[in-house]
Amino acid sequence: MSANNSHSDRLNESLNLKRNIDNDRSSDVERSSEKLNEVCFEDAFELTGHGKFNHLVLLTCGLIMLNVSMESVGMSYVITAAECELELTSEHKGLVNAAAFIGIISTSFLWGYLGDRFGRRAVMLPSMVASAALSITSSFSTNVWMLLILRILTGCLVSASSATVYAYLGEMHTGSRRAAAIAWGSAFISFSFIILPGLAWIIIPGQWSWSIIGFRIVPWRAFMWSWCAPGLIASVFLFWLPESPRYLLSAKGPDAALPVLAKMYAYNKNAGEDNFPVEKIVTSSIESRSGGFVGAVRNISLLFRPPLLKCVFISHISMFAVFMLSSGLYVWVPDILNSMLSNTSEKSITICEIIHNKFQATRNSSLEVSHGLCKAHVSTSVFSISMGMGAVFAVTYLAIGLFITRVGRKTFYCCIMFVCGLATIGAAFVPQGGAATALLILALCAGCAASILAAIAVDVFPTCLRAMAMCVMYMVGRTGAAVGSNILGATLDRHCQLAFSVFGVFTAGSVILIIFWPKPEKIRDEMERKGLNY
Repeated sequence: MSANNSHSDRLNESLNLKRNIDNDRSSDVERSSEKLNEVCFEDAFELTGHGKFNHLVLLTCGLIMLNVSMESVGMSYVITAAECELELTSEHKGLVNAAAFIGIISTSFLWGYLGDRFGRRAVMLPSMVASAALSITSSFSTNVWMLLILRILTGCLVSASSATVYAYLGEMHTGSRRAAAIAWGSAFISFSFIILPGLAWIIIPGQWSWSIIGFRIVPWRAFMWSWCAPGLIASVFLFWLPESPRYLLSAKGPDAALPVLAKMYAYNKNAGEDNFPVEKIVTSSIESRSGGFVGAVRNISLLFRPPLLKCVFISHISMFAVFMLSSGLYVWVPDILNSMLSNTSEKSITICEIIHNKFQATRNSSLEVSHGLCKAHVSTSVFSISMGMGAVFAVTYLAIGLFITRVGRKTFYCCIMFVCGLATIGAAFVPQGGAATALLILALCAGCAASILAAIAVDVFPTCLRAMAMCVMYMVGRTGAAVGSNILGATLDRHCQLAFSVFGVFTAGSVILIIFWPKPEKIRDEMERKGLNY
């Protein structure tokens, strides 16, 4: 009996000891799990994965970029068809073509401030809907001044998305996928050079018309409606998508960013938001921005002080070079190529000789007006040429998206700009029409480098400055487009080869600046020590 009691006591003691050990282990696991659930923002972002949520963000941002491009250059296909109805002179055409760029340039700084102040999505969503409404309204213009004012106002609203979208797209992806995401999104810009002339080819040559409340609708007016579709579709997607979690972290703190990360995780992993394995985001940075305009000005001043000053100088001058060649030259290319294809002479002549002949013909001719009747002629060859160029741009953008991670951003950018600079010089001196055309189209591929430059720049600017920095960078770029277009217009007739050579040397030489681009890690560490988030 005593032996049995002794055995029973030892058994109970053993069971209690095992139970205590199990409880201790369980407590350790719980404490460990609790520590794992308190992670830094970048680790929490990585846990959201990459899937259909990111694909929707990419599609939405791509449609926004497509909308910006179509609103910016769409009028170049309208002015010829509308020249009689609106009595457009050459000066009027130039103003109408530049109207959207004027609006974008004049309001970029304002939208950059608003994007950093109130959020990327909060700025883009209402402005896209409003820009579509104004764009459609502008199609009902009855004179050139009404059209000009409405197109400038449309440009002002389009400006909200033109650069803010790069900040939003970059912030919705991890650092390792950011460059590729921006490159793939930018590929939609090239689609505008295929879709726009395609739609113009289908709609503008039509001879139909109908009336809306007594107002006569002709093809060129309906064509203006068609390019609003991408922006409206993007608005629907953006209405569902959340604000950038990086912006929320910077502006409102970790608690505001956590639900967005949980939503991203849920859609990427096909799970519930409650399953997101992060309970709390820990951040050591304290955003050094105060409320209101004074705080914004103080933050903006950081762009013009070391270490960001060097980045601002290099990125903005480089973007000026990109747009000066690609957009500045583009407005002249359809007519140049059309003249080359129409050249029946057996003698091979250079692009510059063709340009000289074109300017001479323009001086000696005027708009045909017989008994007050004006006949506008739209050459369909311009549409097919533009579509072919757009296809080349699309292939280039897709190649960037595929290889940018392997090759490296700076290396890829330098290669494109250097080759495009040499192609610009060669295009002016090669007498063979086919080779000159190929070199000219290759030179215009410099515009594709803008997406790489954006991917390079977006990494170094803190969240509270990113939208502003990108908006100002693209404002400087579009200024380069206006400067380039006007310089070429003033010099092509008499100094064509010199103009092409200067543009080519400036483009190829601009790659030297990127060589001095600082390491992003060094900039980020220095700015984080000042209390700014990334």
